[in-house]
Amino acid sequence: MKQAYWDLDLIRLSAENAAVHLDKEFILIDNFDENIKRVNTGLEFVNHPVKLSFTIVIFCLAGRMSVQINLRNFELKPNDVLIVQEGAIGEYHGMADDTRLAVIAFSSEYFQSALQIEATLSLQRRLYSLPLYHLTPDAMEETMTIYRLMKAKIMETDNPFRKGSLLGYTQVLTYNSYKYLLSAESDYGKQPRNSSRQQELYTKFIREVQKCYTKERSISYYADVLCVTPKYLSQVVRKVSGRFAGDWITDFVILEAKALLKSRKYTIQQVADMLNFANQSFFGKYFKEKVGCSPSEYQRS
Repeated sequence: MKQAYWDLDLIRLSAENAAVHLDKEFILIDNFDENIKRVNTGLEFVNHPVKLSFTIVIFCLAGRMSVQINLRNFELKPNDVLIVQEGAIGEYHGMADDTRLAVIAFSSEYFQSALQIEATLSLQRRLYSLPLYHLTPDAMEETMTIYRLMKAKIMETDNPFRKGSLLGYTQVLTYNSYKYLLSAESDYGKQPRNSSRQQELYTKFIREVQKCYTKERSISYYADVLCVTPKYLSQVVRKVSGRFAGDWITDFVILEAKALLKSRKYTIQQVADMLNFANQSFFGKYFKEKVGCSPSEYQRS
């Protein structure tokens, strides 16, 4: 299996030959059975950014897989788990031929019904900074046991209580994930205090950019939100990430523009409006300066 699971929506993902789903809002898909041939979906999205309309959890049991999530590169190795939240922009870069994955994808409505709102928000905040974490072999084995129970339950199409059962399994998986994230945070907390504070400011900056980049593109705006000076914010972001704050803002804007253009659902004028550019001409110049080609050329590529 050499193609990505990345896709635009749950309906399309549910069409995979290997997928089982509950009302197209909760989907399980894996490549454990080598005899299953995959539907040839998603090819046009390989090495192109795609904005996700759902949350996806990827469990890597063997091999390696490379992706980029919101401009951060990740490589999944055996016993790794990557959680990508709805609204993120992902780009699939490839996987080894021997890679074995299990994937759970679900709508935000499903997730919110599985957990108390306080737990949901707390988990989401942690996933902004720690979307990838490593499990022990025993923890992965437990997780896959629950995954297989979920898969069997989904296939009980005559069971009127299967959704309730799946919500129960989801709670177990989620609270286990919460425990592993807390453990990872504990290891992170062993860093020098000053380094930890700077990392926290950087994480907050990226979180604010993710929320507001379609409307706000100035460093001073984010500095005001974070109650620091633009100079200090720029210094910290540069020190922690190796990149300038303005570059992060620009890259999020361009990433969103690329995803919207490649979806082919919108005209260039509509994309310019959605990203709050004064007009299509200004957007075109901005895009070409950063990407090296015009929006129409990129859309056709």
